[in-house]
Amino acid sequence: MSRWPKRVNKIKGFLKYANSLARLRYTALNDRRLKKYFTDNPVERLHVGCGLSVLPGWCNVLYDRNQEYGRVKSLNGAWWLNYNLLKPWPWPENNVRFVAGAHFIEHLNINQCLKFCRGAFKVLKSGGVIRLSCPDLEIYARNYVQGNDQFFADQEIRKACAYNDAETPSQIFAAKAYDNNGAHKWFHDFSSLKNILQRSGFVNIRKVARLEGKTPDLSLLEIPQREIETVYVEAEKP
Repeated sequence: MSRWPKRVNKIKGFLKYANSLARLRYTALNDRRLKKYFTDNPVERLHVGCGLSVLPGWCNVLYDRNQEYGRVKSLNGAWWLNYNLLKPWPWPENNVRFVAGAHFIEHLNINQCLKFCRGAFKVLKSGGVIRLSCPDLEIYARNYVQGNDQFFADQEIRKACAYNDAETPSQIFAAKAYDNNGAHKWFHDFSSLKNILQRSGFVNIRKVARLEGKTPDLSLLEIPQREIETVYVEAEKP
């Protein structure tokens, strides 16, 4: 019986995907419609890779083929859009003040990271801020090399590991690189993110604390439970 909810969700997801295809939502025509919409209805804050976390006052963006694609929706005082940000972004260039993604960038490989950051650079205004956070390779490596078993036994570290059978520090360390059944595509530290942001044109790249920086609504964006494993980075468009 427990299989039925999963099967029902799969069927619902397929129907939403088929509906999006039938309505030409994956086409360049729809991309132009979205660009016109955001030209007429400008947004200043993009919350990318939002998942189930929808922030009021932001345009919240995720990419899920089981959700209706390419149509802007209003949800609890926020905008919500299912869109692939590895395609050209539908917001006008030099139009957005903030792009923020919490524990999102690790789901892209290195080539996709560059493509994403260059897309963000285009839509941001001069002085606009990008903020990224993700599991920190340096934190994991330092605690592993130092033999800090307490770090790997931490309840939040164990929760953040998708592989329940990983027990030793080396197993948990390796599991983080392949977390969520391979959904993680890269393991960054600050120097990795800085390199990608520099190559995308950003300046004033800095490591910040969880609630530090120019990005608004940080207490909603960055949950405290992930702080133990996370690197937080902000940068600006010149």
